[in-house]
Amino acid sequence: MQISKTILTVAFALFSGVSAMAQSTMTDQQVIDYGKQGMAAGKDVKTIGRELMAKGVTREQAERVKKLYESQQGENIQRSAADTKSRTHISTDAEEDDALVAETLGEEKAVSESTAIFGRNIFNNHALNFAPSENLATPLNYTLGPGDEVIIDIFGANQTTLRQTISPEGSINVDVLGPLYLNGMTIESANSYLKKRLSAIYAGLNKKGTSDIRLSLGQIRTIQVNILGEVANPGTYVLSSLSTVFHALYRAGGIVGTGTLRAIQVNRNNRIVAECDVYDFLVNGSRKGDIRLQEGDVILVKPYTAVVNLKGNVKRPMYFEMKEGETLKTLLNYAGGFAKGAYTSSITVIRQTGRQYEVCTVDEFQFANFQLKDGDEIEVGELLSRFENRVRIEGAVYKEGLYQLGNVTTVKGLVEKADGVLPEAFLNRAVMHRERPDRSLEIVSVDLKGILEGTAPDIALHNNDVLFVPSIYDLQDLGNVTINGEVIAPGTFAYADNMTIEDLVLMAGGLTNAASLARVDVVRRLKDADSKVAGDKLSEVFSFSMKSGFVIDGTEGFHLQPYDMVTVRRSPGYHEQQFVSVTGETNFTGSFPMVNKEMRLSQLVELAGGPTISAYLEGARLERQMTVRERELLKDVLRAMRANNEKDSINWTGIDVGNTYYVAIDLDKALANPGSKDDLVLRVGDILNVPVFDNTVRVNGAVMSANSVTYNPTKKAKYYIENAGGFNDRARKSRLFAIEMNGHIRKIKKGSSINPGSEIIVPTKAKKQTNLANILGVASTTASVATMLGTLYNIIK
Repeated sequence: MQISKTILTVAFALFSGVSAMAQSTMTDQQVIDYGKQGMAAGKDVKTIGRELMAKGVTREQAERVKKLYESQQGENIQRSAADTKSRTHISTDAEEDDALVAETLGEEKAVSESTAIFGRNIFNNHALNFAPSENLATPLNYTLGPGDEVIIDIFGANQTTLRQTISPEGSINVDVLGPLYLNGMTIESANSYLKKRLSAIYAGLNKKGTSDIRLSLGQIRTIQVNILGEVANPGTYVLSSLSTVFHALYRAGGIVGTGTLRAIQVNRNNRIVAECDVYDFLVNGSRKGDIRLQEGDVILVKPYTAVVNLKGNVKRPMYFEMKEGETLKTLLNYAGGFAKGAYTSSITVIRQTGRQYEVCTVDEFQFANFQLKDGDEIEVGELLSRFENRVRIEGAVYKEGLYQLGNVTTVKGLVEKADGVLPEAFLNRAVMHRERPDRSLEIVSVDLKGILEGTAPDIALHNNDVLFVPSIYDLQDLGNVTINGEVIAPGTFAYADNMTIEDLVLMAGGLTNAASLARVDVVRRLKDADSKVAGDKLSEVFSFSMKSGFVIDGTEGFHLQPYDMVTVRRSPGYHEQQFVSVTGETNFTGSFPMVNKEMRLSQLVELAGGPTISAYLEGARLERQMTVRERELLKDVLRAMRANNEKDSINWTGIDVGNTYYVAIDLDKALANPGSKDDLVLRVGDILNVPVFDNTVRVNGAVMSANSVTYNPTKKAKYYIENAGGFNDRARKSRLFAIEMNGHIRKIKKGSSINPGSEIIVPTKAKKQTNLANILGVASTTASVATMLGTLYNIIK
């Protein structure tokens, strides 16, 4: 995490408007932690600023916070640098270091620079590190060198084991024989060499002897190789002598930028001994060129020769690196071939000529010869949405669908292929939709009855003909019927002849517990096809009673008609359980049932076992759920406040009205006079909170430092404001008000007393500054909030 010095400078310049007289109750580290926790909890900047200001954070403390945070960031940067330095390119061979080096040094760069080129991220995959296995038998072509431990087992008539490490000079020392030079030999050739030399002291090793020799490796040496060019972390690496080119590239963080995947060179003793093609491994699984490395090898990753962009209907659309001379056919092989729905007859290639672009249309027979160049964009299109030999039949036949033109050639043959017409088919007039040569459509009327009976000539089919055989029901408006109200699954259902209300109720899953059996209504639309003037009647309504799921009262033999709407009413005598709650200082707390619609505060307290001896009845408050209408009214008030925002010191924009509000009550009076006007009628969901006595008074708003002051019954509002540092420059002294514990809000007049647990609010005068210089030059509550949060946000973001 880095901090912009410019942002911090501007942010702390803004802090010059904050009063230096406020006293903070938080340490510097707590300020930083508080801001981080607030943002993590989803609080907005203004909210966090207002809370910090209320806790007394000042300009001086903010400057200390800045220095503390920068100090912490500096320590983190130094620790990160030290950690990186300890993991240099000449690293250990532990596999856990492989992943750590690749992740810390190479992964971020590799990801940011890979432009979706096929194979580019293969050496950034921690699950595919190409690490050599040391548990396998040593390959016979392994080349020995200084540092390798060789184990020489002699078995047969002579039995012994020699175990030595090849010296830096390339030899092992054998008693009697002296130094034996193994450097540069393969396991196979060294085995033959040692058998010949050791036969001088072990007679059983001669050509006709009874002993034999076997050379194997113990501890394997490490080698040092150089990796250069377009890799994430070029440099010198210490690897196992069994490592290959792919593992070395993984250790270097992978190939990035313009690096090639197709011609990775291995230089040994100033000559190229191998050239790796990663695509050969990705496409064919071949690791040809991924040779075992030796001491001093140089792996060179040069820039690529050509990269092309393959788009459209192929199985693997992306960028591909191409070698010189590779063709479009080769590219399709790398992409896995054509995808479903691809147009395979030709492919479009957009090519850069050096001056402008040109379009090349490559036909199928040219794929194997069309060579690709750097920057080519290849587009594989979709199949044409047309058919060469298709006809379709739809409607009142047994087997609707597509049929092959040629197998059927006439209308009669098509109907027979569809297993004939359904009994409800209307045969006097079928419809044929036919496509003209210019692809415009025409309608051909078909006397299907005459064709099937042989009294009318058959009609030859054309490509893309669509024959529609109508049903007699297609000529009628059957419509649907709808049921809503107190049924299990209200909805719309298909109409059927002789359908009754009982049938529809069963189709809707039956009645709910709240259903009224005394009132089921059916609303029917008016239909008069012969009418010439409009009447004043809009619909017909039928009402019924039900018992045990059957209609017992209403029009006898009543059947539903299309578009009827059935409503099962809710019973007026059905009521679900409804609750109100009590928290705080009553003998029982929790939810209590509402026994009637006019349940009052006193009844609720009685159900809760009465107040405890610690209860402060004068501070009791009622929290009420907001109705939809109340919420809309409050929004209207806020809209009016926003319209008057320029004349007010409060920014009403973005304020959330919430879902609850507090109702001012006098619980002590309600309990003293049950049923009186003070004994409020409760509403479902109400929460009564009965607190303990609070002997503090809070002061907020346009004061020098928001504070909580110990309650003194002999003191007035002035006393508490003075204990908050007094008014600031923008205090609106004539508009003081107090919010009391029980929810009452009252204006504070001169000499007014203050109740315990109250909060005194000092409003701010209207903001009149019009330019930045004036804003920075005046200390105000509004400026303090904005400045505080702006600075904190820039510090910890």
